[in-house]
Amino acid sequence: MTDERTTDGWLPSPPFQHHLGIETVEAADGKSLLRFSFKAEYGNRKGDVHGGVLATLADLAMSQAIRSLATDIAGMSTINMTVNYLDTASGNLVAHGRIVKLGRTIGVGEATCEDARGRVVVHATGAFRMIRHKKA
Repeated sequence: MTDERTTDGWLPSPPFQHHLGIETVEAADGKSLLRFSFKAEYGNRKGDVHGGVLATLADLAMSQAIRSLATDIAGMSTINMTVNYLDTASGNLVAHGRIVKLGRTIGVGEATCEDARGRVVVHATGAFRMIRHKKA
């Protein structure tokens, strides 16, 4: 991970994303694709992917989708997020994010997380406040 900050002091992506090994494969045209490689330390007591990791993956997928079109923002913060855990998740995952609505200061997104067999294990929606660059 690079620690190079933007002129406003923001990192280009969250350090937590790098800590979990979540890779942004693509983020363009209001959509995103992220990949997560499972490690045992990210599991729950049963050995499945921990729900907090799944929520983080969905949050990142939505925010990356929004950032792909809102290129003039300095940062974002999650206002709210609803995560529906549809099935247990094990192994490597992919997350798909998309923009539902993009306003001037609020973006709404949707994400799904799929296991290696293509089963949707999480569906999430969220609203994000877009932080604009400070004007000189």
